Amino acid sequence: MKKFPYFLTFSAVLCLLLCVSVGYLISTCIVSSNLFQTTTNVESGEKSYYLISIYQDETFENCQKVQSEFQNKNCAGYIYQDSEKYHLIASIYSNVNDAELVKSNLKTNGYNAEILEKKIENTKLEGNFTNKETEILKDCFSIKDETYKSLYDISISLDTDVIDEINAKLKVNETFANFVATKNNFETLFSKDESTEIANLRKEFEQIYEYLSNLSNETYENENQTFSSLIKLTYCKIILEN
Repeated sequence: MKKFPYFLTFSAVLCLLLCVSVGYLISTCIVSSNLFQTTTNVESGEKSYYLISIYQDETFENCQKVQSEFQNKNCAGYIYQDSEKYHLIASIYSNVNDAELVKSNLKTNGYNAEILEKKIENTKLEGNFTNKETEILKDCFSIKDETYKSLYDISISLDTDVIDEINAKLKVNETFANFVATKNNFETLFSKDESTEIANLRKEFEQIYEYLSNLSNETYENENQTFSSLIKLTYCKIILEN
């Protein structure tokens, strides 16, 4: 007569109970995690830029008439409306002291230079973002300023003969590639997110992409416009049209 395998039966029951207990523990942890999950806030922060106005008029058309003249002299030549007056912008600075110094130099040379402040309001996104999503959103919020600073540095280096035009164009391509990498990461993670905030960010990226593409392809506004002017015009559009 065969003996009943009590030990094997006991072991099997014990394993079954253990599996059930572990499964219950895992599900409890997941539920508890969801219950205590906190909302993540990602913010862009406020920022101010300082525009150097080199020519002012009450009509857009009059600014347009002298636009090419200034663009031929390495100025951005961006027409910007402030209140009821139109301004021809030479460049943009992130530091007010730098802007004041340039303004003083321009006035010494006979130009009616003014400084205009452009404030960028804080943008805040709230959601249950993963660590990776939070990281990418922070990159997205900083890429506009990083692109501006990169283009600004290139234009200064070109104007002061630190680099020649060929190397300036290579650096522009690097800046473009850096922006595209951030844009692609954003699209990969948020392609299905149709919230208003994400949609606005997506629209802004599409515009910046177009500006950088035109710069990379050397799409000039007039036949005598310098490449340095085109760089400045591009970062003016990035800051002032988004």
